[in-house]
Amino acid sequence: MFEFGEAAHKKYRKLIVDESMESKVPLKEAAATLKSYGLDRSLIDSVLDDLLAEQAKHQHLLSTVLDPQTFVPWYTGPKPDGQWARYFRRLREAKAPSLDNLSEETTTITSLLANPLTGKAKRKGLVMGNVQSGKTRNYAGVIAKAADEGYKFVIVLSGINNNLREQTQVRLNSDLFDGADWYPLTDKDDDFRGVLKPGTLFTGQKLLCAVVKKNPTRLHYLVKMLKSIPLEVLQKAPILIVDDEADQATPNSMAEKEKISTINEWLRGLWGTVVTGTYLAYTATPFANILMDPDNESDLFPSDFVTTIQPGEGYFGAERVFGVADTVSEGLEFDGLNMVRRIPAAEASSLKPPSNAEDREFFDPDLPTSLKAAFQWFVLATAIRRARGHMESHSSMLVHTTHYTAPHRTMKARLVAYGRELLSGYDTTTPGLLKAAWDEEVLKVASEATEPLPEWDNVQKEAKSVLKELEVIVDNGESADRLNYDPEGPVQTVVAVGGGTLSRGLTLEGLVVSYFTRTSNTYDTLLQMGRWFGYRPGYEDLPRVWVTAGLDTDYAYLARVEKDLRDEIASVQGTEYTPRQIGVRVRAHPGRLEITSKNKMFSAEIVQLGLSGTSAQTFLLDGRPSTIESNIEAANVLVKGLRFSSLASNEARLIAKCVDGERVSAFIRSFRAHEDQRWLTDTVRREATVEWIEKWARGDVWNIVLVGNSTGGKEPAETLKLGPHELVCFQRTPMKNSTEAKVDLKALTSQPDRLADIDSALYEGTQAETEEGRRRIRRKHGDGRGLILLYPLGSQAKASSDSDSRINMPIDRPMLGFAVVFPHVNDVEKDQGTFVSVKRTWDVPLTVEGDEEIVEDEAEEQGEE
Repeated sequence: MFEFGEAAHKKYRKLIVDESMESKVPLKEAAATLKSYGLDRSLIDSVLDDLLAEQAKHQHLLSTVLDPQTFVPWYTGPKPDGQWARYFRRLREAKAPSLDNLSEETTTITSLLANPLTGKAKRKGLVMGNVQSGKTRNYAGVIAKAADEGYKFVIVLSGINNNLREQTQVRLNSDLFDGADWYPLTDKDDDFRGVLKPGTLFTGQKLLCAVVKKNPTRLHYLVKMLKSIPLEVLQKAPILIVDDEADQATPNSMAEKEKISTINEWLRGLWGTVVTGTYLAYTATPFANILMDPDNESDLFPSDFVTTIQPGEGYFGAERVFGVADTVSEGLEFDGLNMVRRIPAAEASSLKPPSNAEDREFFDPDLPTSLKAAFQWFVLATAIRRARGHMESHSSMLVHTTHYTAPHRTMKARLVAYGRELLSGYDTTTPGLLKAAWDEEVLKVASEATEPLPEWDNVQKEAKSVLKELEVIVDNGESADRLNYDPEGPVQTVVAVGGGTLSRGLTLEGLVVSYFTRTSNTYDTLLQMGRWFGYRPGYEDLPRVWVTAGLDTDYAYLARVEKDLRDEIASVQGTEYTPRQIGVRVRAHPGRLEITSKNKMFSAEIVQLGLSGTSAQTFLLDGRPSTIESNIEAANVLVKGLRFSSLASNEARLIAKCVDGERVSAFIRSFRAHEDQRWLTDTVRREATVEWIEKWARGDVWNIVLVGNSTGGKEPAETLKLGPHELVCFQRTPMKNSTEAKVDLKALTSQPDRLADIDSALYEGTQAETEEGRRRIRRKHGDGRGLILLYPLGSQAKASSDSDSRINMPIDRPMLGFAVVFPHVNDVEKDQGTFVSVKRTWDVPLTVEGDEEIVEDEAEEQGEE
């Protein structure tokens, strides 16, 4: 870098960056222009190499899609003193986790902002986080670094509710805005109302900040103030707009494309007043944002960059809590933790208030058994935390059964009465109830514990104190006794009963128990309702979630949607595609769930894609004799006449290569799984799969592996014969709900099986540890081949005596299961599956029908004053 001298290097760097920004051309074109002026070509090439390396580094540090035409590296890293240094020091003193990751992430995001020292530079971007994963900490870091570089005015748009705005204000005041360098235009109790002589403030030395609710009145005041400031002043006062919960109220929600919803119109107006600056959207559920019209310049589509941030170690998200759905096989690709409890349908129904408003006023059901169990576990979990020494930590329970406010009051009264009942019976019946709950729950997630489990006697003593101190409050749009985790106030042990105000943005400190019967038909609302996601340091083994049947599978599906979306963004990073061009795709649900409100999706179209490189398996099998014989016969037809040889890595496995796709199609059509294995038994889906194979993989592009088991020296082994091959069976115990007619194995394959036909010497073992890694290996070394794996399954499997989830195999003879890994095709248009995108780059239109969406708790258009 310093071969030509540091001063010369800096000078030429500025020349290239300025030329790129002013001419709105890529860095390479800017460099070529400067060469035409007769400037030092070697020095230009050297500086250009450094700039391009920085550009690549920032793009790959996070999973980022950006527009290279508008991105010019300008940020060289944090300053040793200033706002970031002070903020980082506070976090370090508070022992905040993952600080190295935070520093890197915020550096990358800051580098994507508009250069505040380049006049009239404007950029729009989106940061995708996770629910309750530390987005506030992240954007506070970006604010601090941006302020150090010259941003003058920071606007944080914080949801539509007063309590979320207040919580955000308190948090930012405590962590960042309390220094002498800042001049806040809002405080905990007062939203933005305008200021006198704003021009004077903007030309002063202070950094300006405001935390503003997305409400028409507040936004009107803000736009009015900015319009009153002279243009030449605004040009020298770069503005950073951080839109927290950016999917709420920001997207245009009018059903007709030509019309604009109120808040979206005010936000467009706000962005229109910015001369130099950045609009930075943060959300864990960006579905509505990425489905905006990318070609409408006045809207807030993140046209310059889209990036993802990963949660730190110890984060409990949908994937970890509920598992990840296998969208082809309709099971779980990965299991969740054993912390989810189902609320019986009858009990959930008993808590559903009547639709008539007058009847709701008197709705006062008894507490069902499941809610009492959840309450008992909250008492115990809090007591365990105290026995572990967490005496100064808040502890919370969430009860969310309806968005109607009247039933919240009666629910509070019932819970208060139950708490008193447990306390008054502490010398008689209560210890027995709590000990039974302890025995039932305490070891269910023991593997996650980072601190030892206290003795029961210590927990029992603490539990009585918990019952004495426990409060039940109602937090909704009408209540006065809202949640208040004042840093200067007492430690809270609280059961919060509420609806909409508890279902987005608001953080429940120390949340250990959630009782949740309400559902939604949209991805974003469901994910935002998951207040139980987040970090649980020191009590990772204690959180429990009570939900109704179906919600757990919904969340497992959403974990897949999130994973697909992140993979989609990662797959195009480093390419020439821009956010405006790619039209990030969101997987559509095959049933009732909608991605977001329909009126936020008028720019989106439904497209079909998906099988290339994916896999499916039969883990729901019909074990009745006639079906077993039918499937073995189908497999015999498949393997007839094929030449098999032993795999070098495992002699019990046999492989036949270069098998014709027509055989595979016929086998898939013939195989009979249990009717709940929908990818095979649903006629439309099965035929779509077969059609895909016949269109894109019909030649000799398949390998077949007979997955025999090693006897391990145990004789006699149970075997199954396919053609001339005698295969030793696997002995797999099914789930406890299994019968002969429905054998539920939950999973058939092990993850390395998907690479069974690829020589392991061609790749490193660590590369095969993740799904994306295995896909890359197949893409690189699989020669474009698909794979069929045939598994012989024995009838002699016995469940262990201490298992409460598995049973003995309920069949009387060996049976067959199979898995398929679809070949990678070169053209992304050759995929199958239902997604939604704003870019119509696929040519097979589908219609997805679903229930009407549930009306939101609060009208997004107005929010609260």
